[in-house]
Amino acid sequence: MKKSFETEMYVDGSRLPLNNFVQETIGNIMMGFSKTLKGIDAEAPISIEVKIRRLKEPASVDAPIYPAK
Repeated sequence: MKKSFETEMYVDGSRLPLNNFVQETIGNIMMGFSKTLKGIDAEAPISIEVKIRRLKEPASVDAPIYPAK
């Protein structure tokens, strides 16, 4: 199996060990998502970073409008 991505995942600052299958799966999913976004030249991005943080309280939102920071 040839590796196409170097994928890292951190939870609360601790790096999780990911095998090649999981690295490739996460990489392919994120590449697929990026190709569907408007305004992004996603033919061959060099890197994609995603941060997910839990909100202190749930927020009501109407998709696709999200609360401003």
